[in-house]
Amino acid sequence: MRIRSAAALVAGFLLGSAPLCAQGVLSGSLESSSIYDVLPGSAWNGFHSNNYLKLDYRGSGGFYAGLQAEWYPSPLPGFDTALKGIGVPMKYFGWDHRNWSVTVGDFYQQFGSGLVLRSWEDRDLGLFNSLGGVRAGASFFDNKLLVTVLSGVPREGLWYGRSLVSGADASLALGNFTLGGSVVDRWEWEPDGDMTLLLGREAPANVLLYSGRIGWSSSWGMNGLHISAEYVGKGRDFTIEHQVIGGDLCDLKPGRAILAEVSYSYEGLSATASWRYLDNMGFSSRRTLGTKSISNTLNYLPALCQQQTYMLACLNPYETYAEGESGFRGDVYYHFRNGSALGGRYGMTLHVGGSWINALGKVLPRRDRDYLAYRDLNIDLERRWSRKFKTTLFVSIQENSPTHGNRKATNAQNVFVFEGLYKFSSAVSLRWELQYLYSQELSKDWMAGLVEVGLAPHWSFSLSDMYNHGSTRDHYWNASVSYSNGAFKVLAGYGRNRAGMVCSGGVCRYQPEYKGASLRAQWSF
Repeated sequence: MRIRSAAALVAGFLLGSAPLCAQGVLSGSLESSSIYDVLPGSAWNGFHSNNYLKLDYRGSGGFYAGLQAEWYPSPLPGFDTALKGIGVPMKYFGWDHRNWSVTVGDFYQQFGSGLVLRSWEDRDLGLFNSLGGVRAGASFFDNKLLVTVLSGVPREGLWYGRSLVSGADASLALGNFTLGGSVVDRWEWEPDGDMTLLLGREAPANVLLYSGRIGWSSSWGMNGLHISAEYVGKGRDFTIEHQVIGGDLCDLKPGRAILAEVSYSYEGLSATASWRYLDNMGFSSRRTLGTKSISNTLNYLPALCQQQTYMLACLNPYETYAEGESGFRGDVYYHFRNGSALGGRYGMTLHVGGSWINALGKVLPRRDRDYLAYRDLNIDLERRWSRKFKTTLFVSIQENSPTHGNRKATNAQNVFVFEGLYKFSSAVSLRWELQYLYSQELSKDWMAGLVEVGLAPHWSFSLSDMYNHGSTRDHYWNASVSYSNGAFKVLAGYGRNRAGMVCSGGVCRYQPEYKGASLRAQWSF
């Protein structure tokens, strides 16, 4: 919304900056997520809530400022307990003008694909790894050359941690080619005492990462081909070497990563393929032998497999094995045109994808061969039968190592899903899911169902249940209602949630089981 001089001065006061320009734009959001756990015997009994207030101001002359206040009377189950309390962990101001910009305060940043550095926020994961310090960026030669330099202290809880991250990144566009490189240094001034004791010597305070990347792309109309590759080297860092006899050993060794990607599209066909190699690529703001928090992560290592969205397909998700893995993922999409023999009147889309990931033999106890960490094959077929009716058939065949490949044994599961959507009118719709999981390992067979009724433009009602009929006979049911009106949204629910991994963007955190009421509200302005 537009605000004039008096309101601009108030915004400047709230944002902790000097008096601002005559007018500017103030935007923001208010979000609250809460649950009340009533599960008998649960360590999480009672009320838990995460709350966020975000304000951003942009004035004339390139000035900008912002803050994010957070309040955790008791963090949601599975979130870092260090978040408890109230604070303003995000606050910043800066200027941008033509081909340069400067930010002072807290900021997020990614270099390249994120293998050397990615600081970002994901509220569903409880991941907040902003950097507090200074960042400067500049562009040259009509934006063909982009340069960023930064230095800052990583966030920990509601305050700052005990390390300093500094780095630089540059990218250059030359016709169809792009070249880039990054360098990042982490200086940890308070090393973990237990880690030093087990090593028999102090780990280096500084760990340096550097990367080089290249890309080539060509396009013709709506079609194109893109190829890219990135190499990352990492200095000597703390690692754990697994032994067959005598237990695990602590050591220092360098790391490296390689990422290669290719994508192609032509008319109704599109295909992508990725290969990635990781060796000792865990990169945290604070190294510790204790429980690790994903909020301490400084780089981005998403799982190299399909990110599942159906309830049973994501029951046992894969987590990246940063100590050492090598994997491949490929996806092919084909759209059968409207009016064709297979596409029918309204068309049909087929997706086939899969991944194969091995743990590196040299990080396993026997060091004799690579063992399977994860593999899957996914097929989904979406077809619209009429203007009102659409269906999706989905099959996922998964095999997962419970030890990340440290042992040969794996667990297999096959998931089958039928989803339908029927629109009675422009305002009323019905969506349903029928799911089945077949497995002879873990908790064996599951079935699940979901029904969702939409009353546009404001209301939605849903009811779902996951039933483990193969082993525990437990039901995990949820009922919810949501209301939205413009920038205001609220979702209320009640049910039982299974313990397990919650993933977003290929990054996961553990969430304990809980049962009770939940409420989530969001307002943007």
